[in-house]
Amino acid sequence: MRLWTIQGIEIYEQLKRDGVAYCTKPYWGDEPTFMYAYKWMAKQMRQRIGEPPINETKYPIWAWYQYVSSKKRKPLRSPMDIQEGVSAYMEIEIPEKDVLLSDFDAWHCVLNKGPVDDWKRIYKAIDTLEKEEERNLQFEDYPQKLRDKIEKSWEAIFDLDRRDNIIGKRHKRNRSIQATFWSLKLDYIVSVELLKREGDVVKRVFL
Repeated sequence: MRLWTIQGIEIYEQLKRDGVAYCTKPYWGDEPTFMYAYKWMAKQMRQRIGEPPINETKYPIWAWYQYVSSKKRKPLRSPMDIQEGVSAYMEIEIPEKDVLLSDFDAWHCVLNKGPVDDWKRIYKAIDTLEKEEERNLQFEDYPQKLRDKIEKSWEAIFDLDRRDNIIGKRHKRNRSIQATFWSLKLDYIVSVELLKREGDVVKRVFL
């Protein structure tokens, strides 16, 4: 499966040194809301594509299957997608069995702890709860049954053939689709380009 991933230079150096790289801490790992989503994705990966190859691997590595659509699969070399400093823009070929694909736009429901399925009914239930409590509630404040229902709805992000209001009515060929996997190996790399971001400027560099 052909994918594209943009990783910090330290990951590329690790690949050259060890031949393989894993994710022990996500880039946004200090953000509690994101960490909750990352842990959920890791749990889904264990169920759908199997356990990570080493115990120290706790979180997925992210890549793009298609950045915008099937006709615009490669990510842009833009400040929005590249962190400050030097990054490695890599085109990779990875066994399909080792990859879990998901709808990138719907993934934001997971990041924001909101429902994907049955969202009208769920938001109505939340509204009722907040009126009873006379305060705004966070996900952690919801009854366990409601939290479980919302989390269960997140699994819809893996059904790329779905077409509804939350996932989007667009065909999957016209969606942004992300990819997650446990390990990035040196021999997966088809090509690599080193890019340096300084503020809003991204330029190619040679080290």
